[in-house]
Parts: sequence; structure tokens; C-alpha cells
Amino acid sequence: MKALRKLKPGYGAELVDIPIPSIEADEVLIKVKATALCKSDIDVYNWTPLVASANYRLPLTMGHEFLGEIVEVGNAVRTLKVGEHVVGETHVPCLRCKSCWNNNMHICDNMGVLGRSYQGSFAEYIKMPAVSAINVSKDLPPKYGAVMEPLATAVHALMKGQVWGKPVVVLGCGVIGLMSVQLAKLLGATRVYAVSTSLNKLEKAVALGADKAINSRTEDWVQIILDETHGYGVGTAIETTGNEGIINRTMDVLQKAGTCVFVGMIEGGLNIERYMDRVVYRELILTGIFGRRIYETWNVLNEYLDSGYIDLSNYVGAEMPLTEFERGLKESSSLTGRVIFYP
Repeated sequence: MKALRKLKPGYGAELVDIPIPSIEADEVLIKVKATALCKSDIDVYNWTPLVASANYRLPLTMGHEFLGEIVEVGNAVRTLKVGEHVVGETHVPCLRCKSCWNNNMHICDNMGVLGRSYQGSFAEYIKMPAVSAINVSKDLPPKYGAVMEPLATAVHALMKGQVWGKPVVVLGCGVIGLMSVQLAKLLGATRVYAVSTSLNKLEKAVALGADKAINSRTEDWVQIILDETHGYGVGTAIETTGNEGIINRTMDVLQKAGTCVFVGMIEGGLNIERYMDRVVYRELILTGIFGRRIYETWNVLNEYLDSGYIDLSNYVGAEMPLTEFERGLKESSSLTGRVIFYP
């Protein structure tokens, strides 16, 4: 089968022929119908310092956001059948550690990750433990199934930020940022501010329900939000940029006892200036999310999808065969939706 693989440390990846994987008793083999390009996949391709420090075992098939059809099940699998369609929960829990037993399977002590410690979805077939295969309707178009994983990440961030009944700011309007804008309103945020330097992404944010879009390159976004909230600020910030300057200013736009949920990747350390005055004495809550709660987040997302409130076409930016992956890498940063590859 064809697979896009990271063969060695450093920049780049190659499309190569490898055998179709054999499955273990607790695994399923899936024919990939569509798979999406995530910013973290681009980081693997570019071999950023954060990726290089992770000591991934190479060669590695990249990719982790996908929809596929089950073509084989292990003899210990009882919950899935051949012919069913599934999307991938990227995190693979062990089900035996203390975190798993405390309902934190998504941050399992022995967690595996598709496209990192497990071979990924930029291939014609992927094998994975059945515990991380999420059943979906056969009526769901593959390209839409491929964007469910990042959409579930946005759900997790907003639920952890308890956005209902509060004004919310979403910092960064990449795909997960835009998803957060739309979902924040569905989850009951009273007002949603979208902050970005990209004009087309800000326009998209307004189309998805943002009450105000602010260009942080040309406008003082903190002062604007403070003025509109009578000096109080927002109750929750969803931080997707990983930018230290933006993060520091976020401390000044939060209400006392407000919450900042970190979603974006941060290279290296983070310095928060005047930490005691801005964070401790104001009792701010700084928290992160990693993936999605298994299976709570998926249940909530499926309820919203069944309701018809979410149009997944908003999050598909381009479609192309996997053989054109280099074009997808180049185009992705300018799009307001995911690049979808068809293996």
C-alpha cells in the first residue's frame, strides 16, 4: 500500500510502498477513505524542535485525523464489525493505569498516539486498537468524518472553559479556533470575540457566529474587549496561537477568576510577566487540554452533529489525492479549513 512516511530525522517525508499491516487480537484494520492534514503533521514534516525532542521511532507513517471502513477485526474485538465506518480517537489508552481508572483515559499514563507512537492514517490502510475507533454513520461523507477529531478537540476546550453564560475570546482563527468560535455560541457563550491577524480568517469567524472580529496586528484587541465588557473582560479565553506575547496579554483581558484554556502548541518555555499581580492575586485559572475526553467529548459532539447545528463543510478547505501532499502542505496555512487527502 502507499503511505506517507517520515523515514529519518529532519525536514521532509516520502510517499512509499509498504505492506498492509497485520492486526493483533484487540485491533481493527481500516481502509482509509479520507484523512486530514493537521498543523501537528506539518510540524512532523518540518521536524520542529518540539517534535525532534519527542524521540519518535522512525520510520513513521504520518497522519491521525481520518474516516475509514473496517475491513478486518481481531478475534478479541466485540464492539465493532467489518463494514462499519469509524473515525479515529487519536489517543490510545491502556485502560489499566490510574489515570484511565480515574476517567482520564485521554491523558493515560501509558498513552499511545496515532501518527506518533502508532503508525498513522496517511496511508491506504491503518490498524489501531478497537478502543480508539469511534463508530459513525455510513451516511457521513468521508471528508467530514476526517474533521471530527479536531472538532472534538474544540468541544473539549470549550467544556473545560465552562463558556456557558460568559463572554469568550478565541485567540487564533486556525481551524480549531474557528471551530471554537461556532461551538462557543452553541454551548451558550453570551458573546464571542475572535482575534487573528488574518483578514480572511476573521471574515470566516464572523460567518460562523463571532460577535466581533479583531485584527490583532492593527487593533488593540485587549482594550476593545475591555471597553465592550465595561472593564470586566471575558470569562473564558481559548488560546490556540501558542504565542507568548498573545498569552501574556490574555491575562489582562480575563475577568477575575476567569479561565484561560491552552490549546495551541508552545515551543520551549513560557514566561508570564508580573505573574503574582496578574494571575495569582486575581485567581485566574490557567489550564490545558490534550485531545478529547474519551468518550464524553465524542458523545457531546455527536449530539450536536445529530441536531444539524454544525455544517462540517465549513471546515474543509481543499481536497486532493495523497500523492499531492506537498501541494497540500503549501496551501494549508492560507485556508480556513483542513486539507483533505484521499489515499
